[in-house]
Parts: sequence; C-alpha cells; structure tokens
Amino acid sequence: MAEEKIDISRDPKMGLFQKMKRTPWMWMLPALILLVVVDIIPFIIAINYSFRNYNFSDPANKGLWIGLDNYRAALNDGYLFDSLLVTAKYLFPAVMLQLLLGLIIAMALSRGSKGHKYVIPFLVLPTIIAPVVVGLIGILNLNTEFGLIGINLLKLGLVTRAPLGDPSLALLTVILVDTWQWTPFIALILLAGLLSFPRAPYEAAQMDGASAWQTFRLITLPLLKPYLVIAILIRAIDAFKIFDIIYIMTKGGPGRTTEALSVYAYRITFRFWNLGYGAAVVLLIFLISMIASMVFFNVITRQKKVSTELV
Repeated sequence: MAEEKIDISRDPKMGLFQKMKRTPWMWMLPALILLVVVDIIPFIIAINYSFRNYNFSDPANKGLWIGLDNYRAALNDGYLFDSLLVTAKYLFPAVMLQLLLGLIIAMALSRGSKGHKYVIPFLVLPTIIAPVVVGLIGILNLNTEFGLIGINLLKLGLVTRAPLGDPSLALLTVILVDTWQWTPFIALILLAGLLSFPRAPYEAAQMDGASAWQTFRLITLPLLKPYLVIAILIRAIDAFKIFDIIYIMTKGGPGRTTEALSVYAYRITFRFWNLGYGAAVVLLIFLISMIASMVFFNVITRQKKVSTELV
C-alpha cells in the first residue's frame, strides 16, 4: 500500500509558515522596513537638502536649488577643518591607547586558566553604559568642588581648576573618559582571538627555546593582526563620529577646543538652523568614514592570508 502523502500547506495553522518558508525575504521584511524608514529615507532627504539653500533662520529662504555650493563652502570653511583637526587629535590617541590597554588586559586574562570567566562580567560594565550616562559620570567625578576625582586632582596640585574647563586638558579628559568606557570592548575582541589560537605553533616555539618576546612577536602578533584590525576599524569609525560624550561633557568647549566634526555639524544644523549646509557637512563625514572602512576592509582581507598560513 502506497504511503499517503500529507500536504501540510492545506493546514490552516501551517499556511502562514509555509508561505514564509517559500519566500524567505518575508522574514527580513520588518527589518527592511525599519531600515528604509530610519536610515534610507532620511539619508535621501539629507542628500536633497545638501544641494539646496535650506536655512530656517532666514525668513526669505525658500530652499532653492544651489547645486554644489554647500560642498564648496564646506571645503573652504576654516571652522570645518579645525573640527577635523580636533577629531584627529581625539581619534588617534584614543584608539591607540585603548588598543594598547585592551591588548594588555586580553593577554593577562588569556594566561589565566578560568579566571577570565569571573572578570569579564565586571570588565564589560563600562561598555554597556550609555555614552550620555558616561558623560554625566565624567562631569560629576571631575568637578573640583564635589567630584571624587576632581577634588583629589586639585589637592595633589595636578590641576588648578576643573579639567573640563581647562582648554589644555579638556580634550585629554574626554579621551580618558572614552578610554575607560571602550577599552573593555577592545579587550574582549582580542581575548576572543587569543583563546582561539592553535597550540601547535606555541609548543614548537617552546621546544625551539624561543623567548616570550620572540613568541609574541613572531607568533601571537601575526595571528592577532586580523583581530587588531577589526578592533581598530570598529573603534575608529565610532570615534570619528563621536558626539554624545563630547556634547554632554563640554558641548565643544571651552571655546572650540573639543568641537569634533559631529558636534560642529550639530551646531550648524540645530543651533544655526542651516539645514542645507549641515547636510553637506554630514555627508562629507559619511564619505570619509566610507573611504576609511574600505581601506580597513582591504587590510583585513590581506591579513586573513597571513593568519591562514600560520595555522
């Protein structure tokens, strides 16, 4: 007797599941709708505004099409290049410091047998805190009148006033606060890499009598390069568009000593209400980030070959 085939697609309870199984894109539909509404539509609007003279502070403004005038103005704007310089002064020291400290922490945790399981939950606490809250924590602790850190810095004679109010210390203070938050993130990425490495190269190096520095330089570092590049890529892109911590802690001051590109774009757009010029600045920031991402992606691709050969 032939086995009877059951068509579950006729079952009313299974009808929706079967339809979605036959059309996998339906599972992605909610995410695609959210992506279009939150990202793509505002991005298209920003592109349109960047070619127009949208300035709400000018009553006679009618949003006329002006072509590339906003971009020409941005490329000749001294304040924009000052903000780009501030961003660079923040980005490179912050990322390098976080990378160095993250590597030290990851190496220390990887040497322990099972201790990292108990340390990691406490290590990631700063990372899961919202940047706005981190900025508020920094303000309160660095205040020289009632802040725990600020009072002790003043007693030790290291500062004469609140670090965030000192033009020579404000940016450094922001870097240190940002480092406190994001160093654990880099440490986790590097720790994941260290724990996944094969033992064979290390056993061979030990048998050959290699020193700890030689093992690190010739084995650990080449194997770790893809993870280092990924950590640098993620943190550099995020640091390039930093806004929350700076705006909460200094609002770009004192003066313009901490006014990064994102803070400058915010000031142009939402304080001076020059939406056209602000959109052009934001799109230039996006362009720089995209080019940097492409460069780092090519570096990651090359490093994969090196790590594969070592394994």
